[in-house]
Amino acid sequence: MDEWLRVLWASLAVFGVVGVGAWLRRINWLNADADASLLKLVVNVLMPCLILRSVVGNAALDQASNVWLPPVVGFGTTAGAILLCATLAWWLGPALGLRSAATRRTFAVAAGMHNYGYLPVPLAQSLYDSPDGGTNPVLGVLFVNNVGVDLAMWTVGVAVISGATGMRGWKRAINAPSIALVAALGLHLGGAGEWLPTRAGFVWQAVGMLAACAVPVALLLIGATIVDAFTQLRYSAGRSPGEAQPAVEAARPRGRGVWPMVTVACVVRLAVLPAGLATLAWVLPSAGATVEMQRVLLLHAAMPAAVFPIVLARHYGGDVRTAATIALATSALSLLTMPAWLTLGPGLIGL
Repeated sequence: MDEWLRVLWASLAVFGVVGVGAWLRRINWLNADADASLLKLVVNVLMPCLILRSVVGNAALDQASNVWLPPVVGFGTTAGAILLCATLAWWLGPALGLRSAATRRTFAVAAGMHNYGYLPVPLAQSLYDSPDGGTNPVLGVLFVNNVGVDLAMWTVGVAVISGATGMRGWKRAINAPSIALVAALGLHLGGAGEWLPTRAGFVWQAVGMLAACAVPVALLLIGATIVDAFTQLRYSAGRSPGEAQPAVEAARPRGRGVWPMVTVACVVRLAVLPAGLATLAWVLPSAGATVEMQRVLLLHAAMPAAVFPIVLARHYGGDVRTAATIALATSALSLLTMPAWLTLGPGLIGL
């Protein structure tokens, strides 16, 4: 019971900050004009600082298996989840109300992609932080794992949701966080964790102050994005019957017809895929996976669908309403499933 409550409070704290972001959007204190600037700040400054502070000097990354295995697993599990959901979308599309190629492609990415950054990071900080104030071993492995997830999103995810292939996704995978991770691993392997705090103490302290801002600002942005997604859903649902509709919008599930799609998305995202990740966490120690890697897999297993596929759908010709519906439904239901997976998961795999 104590472990359940600890996980529940950590989960509620995360969603509490998301709720503040939603409230700030509703009262227009955090307006849409600020989103682009804040997102650039998070991605290009705050998150790289958090990666540096989490990786440099992290003893868990002294093990080679914690450096090469996590990105391989991250890419494989994410690409596999997207392709599985694509198969379901094409197989069950008519029954789910997904009557166009765009809605099926969007379902595949929206249900297949989990929130791999801004929700698991604060949970890793709360649940697995080092008791002596040192670097968080799970957080460091989580960032290494996310390189593979990010690469899968910008390659397989973009190819599926756009219906096209190309090199653009590989180029987008080279971003500030991935560059920061490579630099941080280089510094760590060079022993910078021992001399940075003393020889460049004020710089390291400044990096730490910026790192502390990364997750709260990102969660506020997620809350604002959820409000925008909900507004988009209300606008789309409230379109007058005589108003002209784009072909993609006309092929969306509407009214009660949306429930089969939502139900399957929630079952796949919050039950089937988590069970697969938990099974993988159970068998991977035979391939050299560490306890930190197993905990990262359980964190990913507990996550709802990502919010970012809404942006991908808008940019690559997918269906925004389908992506928003899946993100909102799984996020709401994950308030119940997330504590369950994070509490029961370790016992199931023997941690």
